[in-house]
Amino acid sequence: MYIIAIADLTLRPIELSDAPRFAELVNDFSLAQFTSSIPHPYTLEDAKAFVALARDEMQNGAEWRFAVCRDDEIIACVGLRKGQKPSCFELGYWVGAPYRGRGVATRAAEAVVHFGFETLNADKVTAGHFEDNPSSGHILRKIGFRPTGETVSTFSRARNVDVPTARYDIEPAWRRLSSDIAIAKRGG
Repeated sequence: MYIIAIADLTLRPIELSDAPRFAELVNDFSLAQFTSSIPHPYTLEDAKAFVALARDEMQNGAEWRFAVCRDDEIIACVGLRKGQKPSCFELGYWVGAPYRGRGVATRAAEAVVHFGFETLNADKVTAGHFEDNPSSGHILRKIGFRPTGETVSTFSRARNVDVPTARYDIEPAWRRLSSDIAIAKRGG
């Protein structure tokens, strides 16, 4: 298990006790509509299932999801999921409504991409954003992702439709190097 610190944020493993806070933040259509896997409405039962899955997947190395905290309060979530190739990972993130527009997504995504390259030995990290969510594309480009030129159709559970999705990737040489990211391993 790892803890990642950057500026005023701490990225820590998701715990079972986080379910109520996740339910509170994620039961928001303005968040869910720009994700593929989050349903709306989002219930406490959905959150309990998510945190249990996040714990299991982190323990078996299939996915590395982190609760993004400021002053010990969860404000966002970010993670990397193993891709089809062992050294390739897919980035995903969301930020609770009260915390958007403050650089949280940029700093958390940058930190977890750094973790992917430095700790997981990733050769590449991929990501995508729904084309009607250009803010997410701006975040990806800001931290060094490059558009692949590919647009795919991705199903959104909250919208119950396929949505055009712009694809991006980043390799270690392209990333912006940040000196204030600290990664610490903890027992597990």
